[in-house]
Parts: sequence; C-alpha cells; structure tokens
Amino acid sequence: MKKISYYLFSHNALLTLVKDIISIVEKAPVAELGLQVFLDIVKAKFANYESAVTRDKVNPYTAKLNEADQERDDRFIGFKSYVAACKYRKSRAWLEAAEEIEKLVAHHGSELYRMANAEESAALDNLIADLMSEAYHPFIAKIKAEDWLNEMNKDQLVYKALIQEQVEQTDRNTNSLENTKKPLIMANRALLSMIELQQTAINNPALGELVDQLNNHISKSMANARLSHSLNENEKEADQEALSE
Repeated sequence: MKKISYYLFSHNALLTLVKDIISIVEKAPVAELGLQVFLDIVKAKFANYESAVTRDKVNPYTAKLNEADQERDDRFIGFKSYVAACKYRKSRAWLEAAEEIEKLVAHHGSELYRMANAEESAALDNLIADLMSEAYHPFIAKIKAEDWLNEMNKDQLVYKALIQEQVEQTDRNTNSLENTKKPLIMANRALLSMIELQQTAINNPALGELVDQLNNHISKSMANARLSHSLNENEKEADQEALSE
C-alpha cells in the first residue's frame, strides 16, 4: 500500500482524500473482508473532522451579526442626529432637553458605533439604560424621542440575542481542527494497514482490486498535495522576501 504524507494536505484536501477512500472501500465486500469495524471508525472520525472544518470555514452567524450590528448602528446614529436637530427648535425647553441628552450620549461615546462589537454592546446597554431611567424620561418625552429610543433598544436586543444564540450553538459543536484531525489520520492509517495485512495473509482477488484502486487514488492525491504544498511554500518565501526589502 502506498504511503500518505498527511502533512502535505490542507484541511479541505484531507477531507477529500479520506472521503474518496471511504467511497472506494465501501464498494468492496467490506464485511466479508473483515474491514467493517475499521471503516466505521474512519467514517465516525471523518464526520467529526468535517464538522470542525465546516465550522471553521463557514460561520452562519457572521452575516447575521454584521447585519444586526449595522441596524443598531443606524438606530444610534439616527437617534443622535434627531436629538441634535431638536436643538434647533424655537422652544427653549426643547433645546435644554436635547442638550441634556447629548451630554449623556457624549459620556457613553458619541461614536460608540465605531467601537469593537463587545465594547459597543456594553456602551449601548449603559446608554439605553440611562435614557430609559426616570431621570431622563422628561427629556425624552419633551423632544418626543420615544420611538427613536425604542427602536434603538429593540435592535440592540436583537443583536445581543444573536450573540447568545451563536455562543449556544458553538458550545454544542465541540469539534475543533486540533482535536479531530489526528484521530482521523490514525483511523485512516489503521484501515489502510488492515487492508494491507489482509492482502498479505489472504489471496483474495477483491482485496487485490481494492488495493490497486486505493494506490491509484493515493498516487493522484499525493501528486496534487505536493503541487499545492510547493506553491504555498513559494508564496510564503515571496512574502518574506517582500517584507525584508
């Protein structure tokens, strides 16, 4: 059986390699050849690794959180702009109320929407809590800013709910690249070793055909992996040279 240099394979390439090996072995009389247990272990480890790679590559919450963050930013900017506009009303009471609210906004961060998301969440929580307190209720009511405040609070709650949902979903998926790659490689090696041992011990045409198919696949996969690895190394060297110039 041809050897596999696993270190040459990227995460996606390793997924493809093992997936194809599973497919090839499944077409053979697995139970008859005494390979079922080894194949089942590889399939289980493959599922864990695939889950880790998928989670690392595609986070379904990224787009949702970006959109929700933009919504709360828009509400904050809208609220702040509305308050600023209220200072230009003829009423002295409107001017004074708007100025008090502006002072509070400045205290928590007039440009808090530019903060890192976690910092923005904390600042916005504190601002909204103060704006909804009894101390600021007269000012909000005077300039009729209730709708702006309620919309800002609503979008802040939507964002926080998504953050919590993301944390809960992540906790359910404990698979990581670090703790799933090595078990997959070990399981795959065990399967291929068992096939090789069986071929040595038993003169079975089905085993011979299976080994030929696997060797053919491994040869092609190794050639592609070496090429990709070489290209990546060349890119790294070029980047290092550019940085040193």
